[in-house]
Amino acid sequence: MPFGWYTSEASDSGSAVRTADMHSGIYALKLTGSDTLAYATTLSFVTAGQYYKFSGWSKVTSSAFVGGSYIITWLKLSQQPMMDPVIIPILRHTSYYNNTQIVQAPDSAVMVSINITVLPQMTVYFDDVTLSDTVLTAIEENEIAGVALRQQRNNFVIYPNPAKTDLTIHFPSHTGSSVIEIFDVSGNLVKVKKFKGSKDENVALDDIKNGIYFLVWKSEHNQGVEKFIVQK
Repeated sequence: MPFGWYTSEASDSGSAVRTADMHSGIYALKLTGSDTLAYATTLSFVTAGQYYKFSGWSKVTSSAFVGGSYIITWLKLSQQPMMDPVIIPILRHTSYYNNTQIVQAPDSAVMVSINITVLPQMTVYFDDVTLSDTVLTAIEENEIAGVALRQQRNNFVIYPNPAKTDLTIHFPSHTGSSVIEIFDVSGNLVKVKKFKGSKDENVALDDIKNGIYFLVWKSEHNQGVEKFIVQK
């Protein structure tokens, strides 16, 4: 077991085991969801207002598009959650893939909870999960964090979020022909739409129920994913 982490192995034998199928080092963590979620979680101290770089290597051997998620939750000293958690989807990759994101601890944050969850009937391998202080000056933090977030989004943004009736996808430049696919949290494909290359595209949500979804955008030379909420 990863040192300092609490896992679902305590209550569900076989759900969180050590494996030699690693990204680096000697071992990695294999999480397997049965009828319930498999998970691993840990706590650490943070500095309020500081930027951090999250990094986690994972691979999903199951056939579903989404295997689970990383959940970053900021906590007060009393361990009461602050703000909405940062949710990073773990998408299907048959070899180890690095999920990275720049995050900022809110004012008054003292601790952070890192939670890895794997959906029922899914198997995901994890290695080298870290949350690192960016160690930058205040001005550089703002500039570099902004660049990193834009890179994380692969040069497109979606709004409004939460959305009610429709969702707008904005591209900084014309991207050529592309397609978007919308998946629910169980990895089911719920909508597909093709675009011809405009800077702003609209997706109607009248046939999509309330919930959390992942929008996957693919073009000839690029792709990306964003999480959004439908709340009518």
